[in-house]
Amino acid sequence: MSIKRILVPLPGSASHTGEIELALSAAKALGAHVQALFISQPPPVTRGGVTVSELGRTASVAEERERTARDAREVFAQACAKVGIPMLSANDEPGSPLAASWREAEGSYVETAVQRAAAFDLVVAASATVMESLMAIAEQSLLQTRRPVVLAPARLQSDLTDSVMIAWDESPECWHAVSAAIPFMHLAKSVRVVSVDRDASNRQASQAEVLAYLRCHGIGATAQVVAPQEMLSVGDTLLAAGAEYEAGLLVMGAYSHSRLREMLLGGATRHILKNAAARPVLLAH
Repeated sequence: MSIKRILVPLPGSASHTGEIELALSAAKALGAHVQALFISQPPPVTRGGVTVSELGRTASVAEERERTARDAREVFAQACAKVGIPMLSANDEPGSPLAASWREAEGSYVETAVQRAAAFDLVVAASATVMESLMAIAEQSLLQTRRPVVLAPARLQSDLTDSVMIAWDESPECWHAVSAAIPFMHLAKSVRVVSVDRDASNRQASQAEVLAYLRCHGIGATAQVVAPQEMLSVGDTLLAAGAEYEAGLLVMGAYSHSRLREMLLGGATRHILKNAAARPVLLAH
């Protein structure tokens, strides 16, 4: 799989430094096009007669939305200029894949982002520690479009291509994540496959299979099994392993169990969606 179109939704009420940095970093590494989608929510619908003061408030809200959109566009344009990615105007056709564009839309943050997500190879969002709306966008993009999603930290601390850690559980979802991350792993200095299990022998055969798969793609990797710690969930154990390995990118399958089961009983996907904050996480379903 190649990654040549990246969508970065920007719900209009918050700063999005981490998502913008990560999206542009990925685009620069992969020679991809980034589209920033600035989403503003429509004003509440008034019913019955509208007073002059209500009209004034509506106009003021509209002006504030326009001002926020202009400011956000300027931040995005400056970020593009800083890393040397050309930003196209509305009618420009890209001369090369490496470029950025800006689009504005009005509507529900999640619905609007998910409608666009299917037209892209990768969606950049974030966990709930950054913004609840971005977590919802990530989750619904995974479930509805089956596009891979990268959760961005609030601030990008390391290079995406320094090292990649695969959180390996041999599920179909994990295989999808590995396939989606191939372009990043081709650029990585090192790749490690990590499974969580009390008995390492349970994972030997499947880890050997994924190492063989990666070798066929020209990627060398090492494998490791870590025992779950008594006071930590599987999600926390994976995040701790990523920190120990200083992973520039953590790769894992999403919702290998049903979403309802994970919501009721807990699970690694829900934990990562809620808590990933220190490093980027690529998820695929």
